[in-house]
Amino acid sequence: MGRRTRNEMTRRSADWRDGSARAFHAGMKMFSKLCSLTTLSGALIALSAPFAQASSYTINFCPGGGGCPANVTQARLTITENLGTADPNDYTLDLKIVGGAGDPKFIDQLSFTINAADNVTGAGGYEVKPTLLSAPGGVADWSVFYDNVNNGSGCASDTNNGKEVCAQSLAALNSGNGALTNGTNVWSFSVDLADDVAALGVGSVVNLRAAFLTADGKNGGILSPNGGPLVACVGELCDGNTTSTVPEPASIALFGSGLLAVARARRRRQQ
Repeated sequence: MGRRTRNEMTRRSADWRDGSARAFHAGMKMFSKLCSLTTLSGALIALSAPFAQASSYTINFCPGGGGCPANVTQARLTITENLGTADPNDYTLDLKIVGGAGDPKFIDQLSFTINAADNVTGAGGYEVKPTLLSAPGGVADWSVFYDNVNNGSGCASDTNNGKEVCAQSLAALNSGNGALTNGTNVWSFSVDLADDVAALGVGSVVNLRAAFLTADGKNGGILSPNGGPLVACVGELCDGNTTSTVPEPASIALFGSGLLAVARARRRRQQ
């Protein structure tokens, strides 16, 4: 075999290796693009799935409810589903009292009632006694009992009177008089209803009661409405003055379609 023939074969072999390498790299580049588009598509499909949003229900008893003090402008009970547990009957229950200056000056006791549940631990009541998650001054300044609000000897032990779950202020909070009425006070409870209690929602009957003290620590009256049915919240704070801005699944899907179109256009320009 002549030298020219051997050189020609060597050149062709090198060309073949170079061509194979270029084809391999081109294939890997295309594969990478396809993987990226597939990942993006999967993410967009996941984002376009329906959101699991906790439902909230509320009722406001002031002004206008039985025994509403003149300086109390809101006495609201709000219940929100707890989606972070496997138990469908778990909730966060908020009691919110908004007041102004003057007497009664303090909120000494308050309670909530869920008509569908007895104030007991067990069947027909609560899986565990409700506990405070937050409270004016801190949860350590309040004790929680299965008891009713009463300016005499109420809210002092688990008497299981009525169906109330009450919170009593302790000595460290304003010398044992409770939270100041002037301002916004919120008590948040963790509520775990027994499995045989109907799930809460629109129409569930609840009540809120509160015992007030005057500036000199005397009986300032009791807020004691007759209860009422929950309604669906119209605002994210359940005060009727705000609206949710969470994007709807359809909007996210439309945004995702735009991202895919941009990705395809960019791929065509690079080819």
